[in-house]
Amino acid sequence: MNKSNIRIPLKLIIDAIEMADDMWSQYLDIENMEVVSLPEDQFLGGLCEEDEELSELIEEEWNIRFFGLPSQSDINEYSIMEHFIWSLPGGQIQDTLENAIRGRGAFRRFKDAINRYGIEQSWYDYQDEAYREAAVRWCEGHGFGYVEDVKPDTTTRESGAKQDGGEDSAATRDNGAMRDSGTKKNSRAKKGSKAKKDSGAKKGSGEKKGEQKGKEEQNPLAWEEVSTEHIVQDEWIDFRRSVYRFPDGSVFEPYYSYSRRDYVVIVASDEEGNYLCVRQFRQGIKEVTTEFPAGGIERKDGREYGGADDLPAEDALEAAKRELLEETGYESSEWKHLLTVPSNATIADNYAYLFAAKNCRRVSGQSLDETEFLNAEKHTAQEIEALIAEGKFQQAIHVTAWLLALRG
Repeated sequence: MNKSNIRIPLKLIIDAIEMADDMWSQYLDIENMEVVSLPEDQFLGGLCEEDEELSELIEEEWNIRFFGLPSQSDINEYSIMEHFIWSLPGGQIQDTLENAIRGRGAFRRFKDAINRYGIEQSWYDYQDEAYREAAVRWCEGHGFGYVEDVKPDTTTRESGAKQDGGEDSAATRDNGAMRDSGTKKNSRAKKGSKAKKDSGAKKGSGEKKGEQKGKEEQNPLAWEEVSTEHIVQDEWIDFRRSVYRFPDGSVFEPYYSYSRRDYVVIVASDEEGNYLCVRQFRQGIKEVTTEFPAGGIERKDGREYGGADDLPAEDALEAAKRELLEETGYESSEWKHLLTVPSNATIADNYAYLFAAKNCRRVSGQSLDETEFLNAEKHTAQEIEALIAEGKFQQAIHVTAWLLALRG
């Protein structure tokens, strides 16, 4: 076989690079000129029969018909960010971005910073070119020729799911796991494009803090803040030690409280009526919990907490859509705001925006931050009820969201 005579559509490789994650291995099938994928980790309980056949076929025809594509670690998104920053003119923006990518939370801070400075499109253009160059290197490294601006049918092989015009049927595994074994789309919405808001969808409630402040000041039960010391005030938290005067005139100290940013919780169900959940370790109780997709609302200043000078970079509904997509790879066009509630009214001032999303469909893999380690899975309503009853679904706000979603 003279590989130099084989012309690879470059967009096929670029799409695969955009979709890469460390939980899936992708391969180019040069016979059908398509990308196929298999789970990297058999955490879903093993391969289905069709995937077993595909795995054996790849092993038999490795580097003959099937060729491994770059993994997420091969692509090294962090390095791309660094080179983008170095390509900018020296000055405040470059300095801010260099500081943003140091330490934990680098990817989130970088995203906040480029949004704040209005250079998102410059980043996406740079990223696209980096992906293109990686695709070219891959083709040349394997001795293939390539062609640009060709859009072949890149629908990826689906295992156990009927194809219908290239759309993913999002078939559910018997064990209720999130990913359809071997199913992975090679096309996704262009990075940086913002989903159109659902018709009639409201910005997540928004009635909180300030609207009740005046009433609280006049309430005879309200405490009077005498003084406050900020014990820790960094990008992650504002932790305070306060002195308060009670309604009877007595003074109490110390009273500890903190600020964190507002967040969203999404009770999401797919087209079969199964609910999308995640499992992750929670340091507070030192246990792995099952819960709904959730996450913080992005802020313009990149901090992890807000306050009276709240600077949201996105509204609650936008945050809910983003978190659902990042944590599960699913999206929905049917959203409902359920309620906005204090996260912990006793010692914290942030709020949780609760949403329901129905008829969710899978459009991509997970896209997690560097500090996120979670598995996505599906559960029936009965299974969630059982988890709550057994004390295995332990997030109180998430249980509240569940009860509200059941009311319709």
